Amino acid sequence: MKRGIISVFISLVMIALATYRLWSLDQPKVGPVGDGEIPQFAYTSMYVALAAGIVCLVLGVVRIIIEYKNKGEGREN
Repeated sequence: MKRGIISVFISLVMIALATYRLWSLDQPKVGPVGDGEIPQFAYTSMYVALAAGIVCLVLGVVRIIIEYKNKGEGREN
């Protein structure tokens, strides 16, 4: 159960960081930093991190469900 909870926590952190990076990348900038366009590959790492976070979240929830079922079966015997 602890591994599943840790997986869910880490995945939520990954999703939050990727979302924050996407948000901060689209904020208007002033001065020489704000000049120019943002290349498309800058978004790629954030989308990959967001997808990895969602996949880890699903796997963490599945792990918690499986461990919970295995504990319940052990009590019946």
